[in-house]
Amino acid sequence: MTDPKNTKISPFLFELSGEHPTLPYAEALACVEAECQVHDLLSVGPGYGIFRFDPDNAPNIKKRIALTHRLGRYLGACDYPDLEEFLSSLELPEGSVSIRAKKVERYQPEIDVPAMVRKCGGILTKGRVVDLDRPDIPIRVLLSDRLHFYIGDFEVDRKQFDVRKVGERPFFSPISLHPRYARTLVNLTRVRPGQTILDPFCGTGGILLEASMIGAKVLGSDIAEGMVVGCVANLNHFHAHFERIDVSDIGDIASVFGKVDAVATDPPYGRSASLWNEGKSSLYGRAMDAFVDTVRSGGRVGVVFPGPLDHLRDELDLTESHIQRVHRSLSRNYFFFTRK
Repeated sequence: MTDPKNTKISPFLFELSGEHPTLPYAEALACVEAECQVHDLLSVGPGYGIFRFDPDNAPNIKKRIALTHRLGRYLGACDYPDLEEFLSSLELPEGSVSIRAKKVERYQPEIDVPAMVRKCGGILTKGRVVDLDRPDIPIRVLLSDRLHFYIGDFEVDRKQFDVRKVGERPFFSPISLHPRYARTLVNLTRVRPGQTILDPFCGTGGILLEASMIGAKVLGSDIAEGMVVGCVANLNHFHAHFERIDVSDIGDIASVFGKVDAVATDPPYGRSASLWNEGKSSLYGRAMDAFVDTVRSGGRVGVVFPGPLDHLRDELDLTESHIQRVHRSLSRNYFFFTRK
């Protein structure tokens, strides 16, 4: 969505983590759409996505995103033979500089990266102070399908997610999503700060914990009272704000919580999961019915199933899906819907 009258729109490059083939870019797009009223996709390629939006939105995007290393003002791209001409035409802000480069997997194998960085430095640092520790202008080069230059304004603190891993919680289950993927699941619902998000299979609370961190109003339920108690303990341990956590069967969530803006959930599956003597097909079917009843029109549902989707509902538009291979006997299938 672009407003030609908005002259404050600027291009930003997202350096994606590459830990999954499709989720990092999908999450970047979702965060831009959630945080920016006006935005544009300029380009996407190996290890990056380039979007235009109001720079004032960048701090909020950086705060919520999980599968991106850094993002910053995009300067442009060139092929290696045109490097000197491209660099000579760049107009950089005033201040000290540093230059760092990174290759994306198998791309640009013929380029000697340290030599290229020295070449860039010889052109871009003329008349400037070089500061490798705290530069005013941290120039980054991403060697991908082309050489992409950007200013690394925002470094994503990916270590924060390790602090909230299952083993660091006072109450945990080994089958929980890693916090980075729990955050990605939340982000792909496009929930905004202040909106309500529900996890009706909250378990130990990992998804709700990540939703709280981005400022959403958190609601949760589980059929097992012990899980609800443990979920509350975990949320309190990390000083996460939540609205309400209840003991509830999936079929009752509409009457318990009313309408919500989004659902993000990872229902039980696998050998160690407790289904309370109900088959997975029945449970997942009832869950889809409950999502239809609970999510308001235009709201989003993000749900993880261990296999193909067999429970479509006319009221839910499937907007995207992603597969994550966990091990030989388990794949997580991330499905995202919009409520009609």
